Amino acid sequence: MVVTIAFWKLNPKVRPKELAKLAAKIMEKGLYPPENMEILAWYICPGGEGVTITESETIDPAEEFKNWMIWITDEEFFEYYRILSAVSAAEAIEMALKMSD
Repeated sequence: MVVTIAFWKLNPKVRPKELAKLAAKIMEKGLYPPENMEILAWYICPGGEGVTITESETIDPAEEFKNWMIWITDEEFFEYYRILSAVSAAEAIEMALKMSD
């Protein structure tokens, strides 16, 4: 199982209603979430910054790339968009403890 976390900020130059229309259009077309990807969390904060946490059965980097490409439009949807693969904190602690000194 692969968990990815996307940190993003909406473009403040585009009105929220226009961004909402574009997001609705993308989802109505079935483009988001990408196939084989489940949204675990999708939050936005005042000011337009947000986070999306997804889970996928594959470790195919193409899935992460597709996730990003869906939102790249002429409307400049995001000010920034960064996707990172993640492991649980418990897994990270276990890996760190197994490292040789």
